[in-house]
Amino acid sequence: MDFDVVVIGSGISGACVARELSKYRLRTLVLEKADDLCSGATRGNSATVHSGHDAEYGSLKALYNVRGNAMFDALCADLHVPFVRNGTVIFATGETEMAEVRRLKANADLNGVPGCEVLTRDELNAVEDGWGEGVAGALFAPTGGMVCPYTLAFALCENAAENGVAFRMDTEVTGIARKGGGYVLATNQGCISTTYVFNCAGTHADEMNNFVSGRKLRIIPRKGEHIILDRKLSPFVQRVWSQTPSALPNGGHTKGMGVMPSVDHTIILGCDAHEVRDKDDTSTTPAGTGEIIRFFESNWKHLPISRAYPQFPRDMIISAFGGLRPHSDTDDFVLGQPDDAPGFYNLAGIESPGLTAAPAIASDLVGQAARNHGFAPNPRFSPLRSCPKSFREMTADEREEAIRRDPDYGKFVCRCEQVTLAEIKRAVRSPLGAKTVNGVKMRTRAGMGRCQGGFCGPDVVRILSEELQIPMTAVTQCGEGSYILDSETCIEVEP
Repeated sequence: MDFDVVVIGSGISGACVARELSKYRLRTLVLEKADDLCSGATRGNSATVHSGHDAEYGSLKALYNVRGNAMFDALCADLHVPFVRNGTVIFATGETEMAEVRRLKANADLNGVPGCEVLTRDELNAVEDGWGEGVAGALFAPTGGMVCPYTLAFALCENAAENGVAFRMDTEVTGIARKGGGYVLATNQGCISTTYVFNCAGTHADEMNNFVSGRKLRIIPRKGEHIILDRKLSPFVQRVWSQTPSALPNGGHTKGMGVMPSVDHTIILGCDAHEVRDKDDTSTTPAGTGEIIRFFESNWKHLPISRAYPQFPRDMIISAFGGLRPHSDTDDFVLGQPDDAPGFYNLAGIESPGLTAAPAIASDLVGQAARNHGFAPNPRFSPLRSCPKSFREMTADEREEAIRRDPDYGKFVCRCEQVTLAEIKRAVRSPLGAKTVNGVKMRTRAGMGRCQGGFCGPDVVRILSEELQIPMTAVTQCGEGSYILDSETCIEVEP
């Protein structure tokens, strides 16, 4: 066999599985069809670590949501990933919604979610002052939190790579067949043999399963769009604020529109949820962003931030993004080995609360495989990721020392996010480094500020060109076909 284990997909599920597998002495390969890690569903979600209050009791979503939530403090500390457990407020604007709040509290108790409380209006204002007159009360879930999903996925993959896991980008699985005691994966880069497969293919997980099993899966992509507000608003949003959940026409539900203060101090608003046909469609649309804006224009008065900004601040919108949820027609996660495909482990239908649940799912399934198949421990495994502190997070003394060691720390490339030349070079040079403008953006935040790359964009293109030793016309925004420059022009200036 070429490899002992192949993991299909490098989103949050694949990243968690890769790190768990790196605890064992295995030849493990992660395949990603895109040009970079974490290019699917994980890249475009609300970044919320859910408490588990609304997942249906008895479901896999409920089980792994609560287990996964409890793992985040230690996991993010080991990987040097920012995480804040700031709590979630699900507010109600009338008695009908208060009835839903009470139902959520009962469900949270069944799920074993710690600390949830139903708050009256006065009690809510004691926790966080400034709620509008129309707010009747809320559910407060203190274990809710925020993390950057792609930063976490990158960190998991980097730690897995440090512990011996191999990665291949631009490698799409086009077929899987049983052979002997394992599997042969046909890809656009040739065939790969393996004994075990972990299917973490997101919206395409049903296709991977259906290659090898008679137990057919169906994944329905649901698109959610978000808008991002400028960091100037961050002092006025301390917790996650969300409306009560609502049912979707074709099954399942959405957690409702929410206000999420990101760990990077911007504000995320969203999201809507609509079924789409294209499993890779993460585009934003006027209809989608308009739906979000209309909701908050109507409900802004209910939120504490309205004291500082009485009207929804349209002029503070700096960006928008779309993401896909791989919804299973079972309305639950699909986990483990099909009866007719031993050694093939599904992590399918990993939609919300998938980000929260992923560490616990990976721990359970990889642990199960290790016990069943006798995986030997990796004596050199280290759970700790080596990661220098970002310049914007350094103290004045730390900045001075960083510049003394490397003068490139003294050269700002992105002023909005205070990203230095040294950090961008490191992002490109690392073993799983950036190869595109978006890759640099996701690893360093260069281009994510108020000007959205208007100032730093040309410099990032130039740095990528120099570091990758390619012409600037070959630099792309996000992989094949997304070229930024058509040609280079040399202008001679007379002395």
